[in-house]
Amino acid sequence: MRIRMTTADALNDPLPETIAAERLRQHLEEIARERDNAYRALQEREAELARIQRIAGVGGLEIDLREGVKNRRTPEYLVVHGLPPEAANETYGDWVLRVHPEDRERTIKRLFGTLKGDREDYSDTYRITRPSDGEVRWIRVVGKIERNADGRAVRLVGADLDVTDQMLAQATLRESEERFRLIADSAPVPIWVTKLDRKRSFANQAYVDFVGLPYEQAIDFDWRKVLHPDDLPHVLQQSVQGEASLKPFVLEARYKNADGEWRWLRSESQPRWDPTGKHIGFIGVAHDITAAKQAEIELRQLNETLEERITERTAELESNEARLRAILETSNQYQGLVNLEGELLYANKTALAGIRAEAQDVIGKPFWDTPWFTGSHGMSATVREAFDTVLKGEAVRMEMRLRLPIGERDFDFGMRPVLDRHGNITGAVPEAVDITERRRGEEALRQSQKMEAIGQLTGGVAHDFNNLLTIIRSATDFLRRRELPEERRRRYVDAISDTVERASKLTAQLLAFARRQPLKPQIFNVGSQVEGVAQLVRPLVGGRIEIAVEVHDADCFTVADIAQFETALINLAINARDAMDSEGHLSIAVRKVEGIPSLRAQSARGGDYVAISVADTGSGIAPEHLDSIFEPFFTTKEVGKGTGLGLSQAFGFAKQSEGDIAVTSTPGKGATFTMYLPQAQSPAAEKEAAALTHEAATTGRGYRVLVVEDNDDVGQFSTELLEDLGYVVRRVANANAALAILRENEFAVDLVFSDVIMPGMNGVELAGIIRERYPGLPVVLTSGYSNVLAENAHRGFELIQKPYSVESLSRILRKAIAEKLSVAR
Repeated sequence: MRIRMTTADALNDPLPETIAAERLRQHLEEIARERDNAYRALQEREAELARIQRIAGVGGLEIDLREGVKNRRTPEYLVVHGLPPEAANETYGDWVLRVHPEDRERTIKRLFGTLKGDREDYSDTYRITRPSDGEVRWIRVVGKIERNADGRAVRLVGADLDVTDQMLAQATLRESEERFRLIADSAPVPIWVTKLDRKRSFANQAYVDFVGLPYEQAIDFDWRKVLHPDDLPHVLQQSVQGEASLKPFVLEARYKNADGEWRWLRSESQPRWDPTGKHIGFIGVAHDITAAKQAEIELRQLNETLEERITERTAELESNEARLRAILETSNQYQGLVNLEGELLYANKTALAGIRAEAQDVIGKPFWDTPWFTGSHGMSATVREAFDTVLKGEAVRMEMRLRLPIGERDFDFGMRPVLDRHGNITGAVPEAVDITERRRGEEALRQSQKMEAIGQLTGGVAHDFNNLLTIIRSATDFLRRRELPEERRRRYVDAISDTVERASKLTAQLLAFARRQPLKPQIFNVGSQVEGVAQLVRPLVGGRIEIAVEVHDADCFTVADIAQFETALINLAINARDAMDSEGHLSIAVRKVEGIPSLRAQSARGGDYVAISVADTGSGIAPEHLDSIFEPFFTTKEVGKGTGLGLSQAFGFAKQSEGDIAVTSTPGKGATFTMYLPQAQSPAAEKEAAALTHEAATTGRGYRVLVVEDNDDVGQFSTELLEDLGYVVRRVANANAALAILRENEFAVDLVFSDVIMPGMNGVELAGIIRERYPGLPVVLTSGYSNVLAENAHRGFELIQKPYSVESLSRILRKAIAEKLSVAR
């Protein structure tokens, strides 16, 4: 049986070994309790440290380099880096992949550069991409490097700190500072920031430019060196007082800039405070007030001499006014002044004399309601419109004819706005120059020129007619000889016929010049006709002028007189030849167009037209002649080289054909005439019309014709001619007699053949009444010249021009009767 010994027993046991053993046991128990207490305290401290590290975002790390690379990460490190618990011993490659790509190369280079060196301290800042949430975080690492005796790194122990918030705050601060600098540098005035020691910590570009020094020197520059000596004492005093007050203060003084020029600056300084409310310096801005100061000085000087200047200016204005009034009162022009309401404020003596009135009779009245304009129909409204135009800032100029108390006068009238020194309209100045005498002189000169041209024309016409009459007279004399052989007799008869045809063409040309030719409109292909005329023109213009024809549209048809069209085209070609002095390039083009542009103050016209352009490379037309080239007898050629009728004929033909002519020219480069004619549909029976044109004379076969002719000789000849053709003829002397016969029996005749020019009712009016009352009865008109016929060329009546041949008369009558019979069937 084992006996347990207690402490009391041991103490009572006198054996020394027992006592020593008991004491050793007690000492060991005390040591164990102290160890346990120390371990628990260490665990508590470690737990507290881990909690602090987690709160502070600090994680521990260890890199063992003795045998390769071995890593150990604390739990706090894993939290900072967003790693799972099993990554506590992650590899070097895992860490490298976690470093942000933009920082990876620099971070690795810095780590190994420090390890290979001899330093014991290691620190760096870099970004990682946290695996747990993909967020980019900034890491600050601080560590100690242990090295062996050879200086080789064997171990690195450190801590990682998440400094993302600090880095973002720094970036925001840098951005704010940069934004402040950009804004400050873009300001056109000097801006600076000072510290408590009055040294500048910042200055903008305008500040640097003003002192003309590099930035580092500019912020340390002593402003007293460029401060005007007269301003130095009070500026220093005010500056010290302002800074001591810790309130905003303002200084004004003169400073010399980098160009050596003295400038007035007004500086405004504001105190700066840190977040705790502590004063840390001033921020200032300076404005250049040189111009304002100079104006202030000038104003002060002006005020000192104001009364004297006013007196001088008043005297000057009175002198100018007197001089201006003297000029106006002695002027031969009609001059006045009108306010913004249109009321007359002033009229000079010349203007008042024109209406035989005094100033008080018209002053204050609306300008357009004064006697200058009220006596001329519609002129008051014209002047009112002109005044409205002037109020818009535009000057007006026109010619007008006015009925005044002194008689009817022609004026070159103008009105322009009156502007104040700010450019605002304050009224209007009407002016008029009496050009009556000049107009009369110009008209007399124009008449003289026309008479000279008419003299040249009539001389040439008389010469041509005398030649023709000579042929006819000689032929008739020979025809009276009985012994004349038949062959010679036929030759003389043919000569008389040909001569009459030439005389007929000459009179037709004269009527074309007068724009009174009776046209015979036909539908024809313009392109084909132009190509044919071009062949006729080539020998006329000469071999040194190149002719080009361009027909852009092959099916261009129009309704016009073919002969007059050819004549107009030839006249344009001859005009071009003369402008080129028989050498150059002449082009004729044909194309379809839509409408006619605005020409000679006429509005544009819509519709389908054919445009025939004749362009040359000649001398061109002077701008002042463009408005006159189509006037009859107008010419710029030397005496004997032209009568000015060619372009007039072309213009008259185009207008009568319901078209127009446009002209453009550049002096020295040539001119282009464009003739516009209405488009027409392609004719359905051109061949039949051509066949009808060449039909030979046929007999009348007993058809009844009523001849209406007031001239007995012509009437007798026409009656005999028709009877010889087989017609039954009845003749009357006027239109009323013809209508009386038709009233008695509308079937008494098969056709009416009437002259146009007769006393009382003319032939066109008679034909119109017959068409209205007796629609089936054909009417054929004949005339050598008639303005009535020329103005009614498209009324649809058949026309035969005097002189006419037997074949043409027979053809026209048969055509009219054939149309009547076809309608009856």
